[in-house]
Amino acid sequence: MPATALSTQHTVEQAKALAFRAVDFLLEHEVAPIPLSYGVAYEYLSGGSPELCRTLDEYLHSGRRIDAFVLRDLHERHLAVDRSTPLRSVGNDLQQLLGELTQNIEEAGRGAEEFGQALETTLGHLGHDADAQSLRIIATGLVSATQRARQRNEHLQQRLQVTLAESEKLKLELERHRREALIDPLTGLWNRRAMDNELDELMAIEPDAPLSLLMLDIDHFKRINDTHGHALGDAVLRHVAEAIRKCLRSEDHAVRYGGEEFLVLLPRTSLLEAAQVAENIRTRVASLRLRRRSDNLVLEPFTVSLGVASRKPGDTRDTLLRRTDRAMYRSKDAGRNRVSLDGDHGHAPGHA
Repeated sequence: MPATALSTQHTVEQAKALAFRAVDFLLEHEVAPIPLSYGVAYEYLSGGSPELCRTLDEYLHSGRRIDAFVLRDLHERHLAVDRSTPLRSVGNDLQQLLGELTQNIEEAGRGAEEFGQALETTLGHLGHDADAQSLRIIATGLVSATQRARQRNEHLQQRLQVTLAESEKLKLELERHRREALIDPLTGLWNRRAMDNELDELMAIEPDAPLSLLMLDIDHFKRINDTHGHALGDAVLRHVAEAIRKCLRSEDHAVRYGGEEFLVLLPRTSLLEAAQVAENIRTRVASLRLRRRSDNLVLEPFTVSLGVASRKPGDTRDTLLRRTDRAMYRSKDAGRNRVSLDGDHGHAPGHA
């Protein structure tokens, strides 16, 4: 587990009081007090991490549900101080591999130089009056030098093949770590860290191109978890993620943004085009019919509420996200299972 930057400047009595408050905070939000969630709650209540406190306050003030997913995300973003250990290990292996390659190249250079010197020395013995015996000696020397060069090259080739195989393994391992750092394991969608990077890049490299965001929240998701359990709740999240994927183009990006919240990045897409994508997602999710294999339970239909916003001049990542979030909550306030647009556009055509 990564090291965690928890506050330590408390007396024993203060720490005990904070510990009880942290557990109460988690139970109030119906989150199991596992070490990671407890650490976030303790740090929040102690005020030890201003950034974490600010972010969690925004969640609480917006009325969003605090769950284990949100707390794990907060831990990763604000408290985990040693995320790079696996990558650092791979980096050390890569450095060693580069050292071996350098050594092989230097060895090949020395072998070529030795062969060249042997050839030059041997050819220097050739003269116009060289007799048969001298030519045989010279020829033997050339053959011997050639054999040594061939053996050295065969040995180097074997070592290079091993090194190349190791480099391929490292490449795959680096790709796996990169994906693990950016992918939500439950849904296979991007996580917020990946979204931050991509959205910042889109806003920087295509400042004049249309860019829209779509945010959606599963309606009454807590009721699904409370009635049928978290395993079925997880299945709902996976099916919603798949429904989103089926409505997107290859250049679009879907993100698991919160516990039951999703975000979609739609580059080169106008507000009305994004609204149509949102409506497609809404109708696809509403048509889902899930059956639990263990007891053939058919889950009652469920819906999503969506909000859509497009970039305006002067927008930052945060301002665009806030407007998208507000649009989604207008859908919630208007009765759920609908698409709302940013600004004065109201609800998108075709909403329920």
